[in-house]
Amino acid sequence: MGFMRDHRAIREFAAAHGWTFTTSPEDHEAILERLRGEPFHPEPPEPSPYLVLGRRRHRLSPVMRGACDGGSAVVFLYTAEQEILDDGFGRRGRETSAYWGAALVDLPVRVPRLQLTPRTAVRPSRPGIATAAPRVAERFHVHTDDPVWAARVTRELAPIKLDGGGRAWRISGTTILTWEHALTGPPRIPLDRVDAALAELALIAGRLSPPAQGTRAGDGPH
Repeated sequence: MGFMRDHRAIREFAAAHGWTFTTSPEDHEAILERLRGEPFHPEPPEPSPYLVLGRRRHRLSPVMRGACDGGSAVVFLYTAEQEILDDGFGRRGRETSAYWGAALVDLPVRVPRLQLTPRTAVRPSRPGIATAAPRVAERFHVHTDDPVWAARVTRELAPIKLDGGGRAWRISGTTILTWEHALTGPPRIPLDRVDAALAELALIAGRLSPPAQGTRAGDGPH
């Protein structure tokens, strides 16, 4: 079956990198909490007198973990399922979405939250900042806890982001993460893109420095 072939390929990929592989991580809630933010913790939907939502379920499977560029990496497939009790016309159902993600955890320094997502026809739930490097801001929405620090960082990272593949990424605490929506076909981890994604994260992480002393990041995203 297809999923068995996928799992075999992922298992072989993990073994070649010296990583572990599992289809049922016991700490998947802790992993999601560490990666807090979209798409794993979406904004609540607009209140509606017609739409009645039920339970939201999510899972990580499969998951690979191991050493990478002097730190540790987590690569996973995330699936979310939203139960719909009433769609406004008396019908029940569910919506399912899947993403694959790759993260480098345990960054050498703790830095403010910073997120870059490619600009599309879909508006973000919150407006971004206008202090990023102009060429970066043309292609990405920028959200951060510390606009002054983010303006400096995005200027320094502009060559990486403008020459790269336009991936979304987020820094949160001591973790840097990228993710991508699995839009077509059976959701799977694109093994041919994992190394490039982690390499970009490692390059970004190596360019980061904390804000100057005397500045302090806020608690919520901007």
